[in-house]
Amino acid sequence: MPDQTALPKKGGRKRAKQQWFKQRYFPFHCLPPEIIAEIFVLCVPDIEEVFKSIRPKDAAPLLLCNVSSSWRSLALSIPRLWNELSIRITNPWLNIDLSIAMAESWIARSGELPLSLRVYAYPWAWNDKRQATAMVQAHLNTFFCYASRWEYVHIDFMTTYAISFPELGPTPLLRKFSYSTSWRNWDPCPFTSCPLLSAFPSRSVASNPDIPGHRLTHITMETNTSTHQALNILRVCKMLVEFNVDIDNDSLDQVKPLQKPVENQSLRSFRTLWAYITCSGLLQSLTLPALTDFSLYTDFESLSSISTRSVHTQLLRLFTRSRCKLEKLKLENCGFNDADILKCLKHDSCSLLTVLEISNDFNRPMFTDRVILALTNKDDLLEVNNVLLPNLSRLSLDMCLSASAGVLGDMVLNRCLYQLKSLTLLVRKVDDTDIECLEKAGKMGLDVNIITTIERDPDSESTEDLYDIDDS
Repeated sequence: MPDQTALPKKGGRKRAKQQWFKQRYFPFHCLPPEIIAEIFVLCVPDIEEVFKSIRPKDAAPLLLCNVSSSWRSLALSIPRLWNELSIRITNPWLNIDLSIAMAESWIARSGELPLSLRVYAYPWAWNDKRQATAMVQAHLNTFFCYASRWEYVHIDFMTTYAISFPELGPTPLLRKFSYSTSWRNWDPCPFTSCPLLSAFPSRSVASNPDIPGHRLTHITMETNTSTHQALNILRVCKMLVEFNVDIDNDSLDQVKPLQKPVENQSLRSFRTLWAYITCSGLLQSLTLPALTDFSLYTDFESLSSISTRSVHTQLLRLFTRSRCKLEKLKLENCGFNDADILKCLKHDSCSLLTVLEISNDFNRPMFTDRVILALTNKDDLLEVNNVLLPNLSRLSLDMCLSASAGVLGDMVLNRCLYQLKSLTLLVRKVDDTDIECLEKAGKMGLDVNIITTIERDPDSESTEDLYDIDDS
């Protein structure tokens, strides 16, 4: 008979051999649990990525739970893997109780850590409105139960159904609250205490005493805002650094200039300014000395009453009044001609521009020979003092280029000797002479991206007589 005492030794040798194999070929298993936990946390995307998209099942932390039982056990015990949650509500057949239970279970694993939460609901196509409302309301109620631990929260509802905002207590950890909704009557401002809040989207910022307007640094208005509301926010929020706003005001033409423009000395980024009628009333009522990033969109194609000359005049006056030094400038569908663009680029506020983006919904001859030649130093290639926008590093032209053969390519090659690093073109056609120059520029290190569009109907309106060229 075999010696029975040898059996445990044989089993022990087998386990020892397995352990030796793991340590040799899978050294990860030799790491202390604390180190593995830190590695797991690094697998989780940052909060901006969480808000941009719903995390798939094959991403952390769920992916970590599917590798092995030991990884699953460890992952479930790490609170920092579970304090960020993004939920998408699009399935009309989803069980409400099961969905809420899963959300609460996820949050429970986060311990007492600050929470970053997002709920994304697009149930507008559901046949059962009551079910859609109940589903969205249930998730919103669940999120609000943890309001005392909120740090970053985004609520995105594309629905016309009436969703009530739950009762909200103090939010001492809240730093950013944003929302987007197609329901115009929904304006969630039930805050009672939010001393750390620095980013908020609501039009009620200036009027709600519970919102610390004096502390806000970032505001994004994802609902349509009037000129008066925008000016009031800039007046109240003295520490505002970034302001993204959609302007939609049917009485904008009636806005009278203020006796003293609203001055905000901290605002650096004023972007995605939508003005569906005209924005001259807003521009002439502001002074922004710290402005470095400015983006202007005017939908001048939609109404014949648009005065592009007024917009251009007030834009230059804003620059002059503010004495700002822009680093980034984006003009979209503004209706300027080449003379307007040239005057703008020659303004002292644009002398330090590094990024210039000009685009149009329709092909408008804004970036013509006269503008391109001004950007080309023909006299002394080594002297940058006489060239327009010497610090320009990124140029993007979208349906606004109209130049003679070779002029654009010559300018680009010339600019490669200075700071130009990136060129993006959306055009109907690029001349072969320019293509050859752009290929040379690419070999010199320039990042060139050219997109050609389909030719428009030849019977469509010509663009040749759209502007009165002003050489003054």
